[in-house]
Amino acid sequence: MIPQLPDAIDQQGTNWLYPPDTKAGGRPLIIYFWSVSCTICKEKLPLLLDYARYEGQFFDIVLVHVPRSTADLDEQLINDYVLDNGIELPVYLDQRHQMKNRFRVQKLPSIVLLDRKGRIRHIQSGGNFTTLLINQLDALKYS
Repeated sequence: MIPQLPDAIDQQGTNWLYPPDTKAGGRPLIIYFWSVSCTICKEKLPLLLDYARYEGQFFDIVLVHVPRSTADLDEQLINDYVLDNGIELPVYLDQRHQMKNRFRVQKLPSIVLLDRKGRIRHIQSGGNFTTLLINQLDALKYS
């Protein structure tokens, strides 16, 4: 599982659509909160996927799916979206909003950055790769 996440987060296998690989941990963590029904989330996700392609060796990255309606609880719908878009990152199913509430996420999409020790370093709503976010990522990369 991902050691940077707080112990209060239930990381049982049933909460993962795609679990992290065994080498997860020891690096800063990027958490992307999104929903399959969120148009803006799906528009912004390619920015994160591009970033992961070029800078992923410096970070652990997890996508946290947060249902906004009962239709969003459909794991097949989420899985189809992930497969159709060639997403190869861990996907956590936050069906009970445990992770969303722990990090006080108010809007989707949101990005939370944790350092190697699991401390929150940055929270941002909107999913844009702003200068502030890039600066935070650069600072974490070499910390």
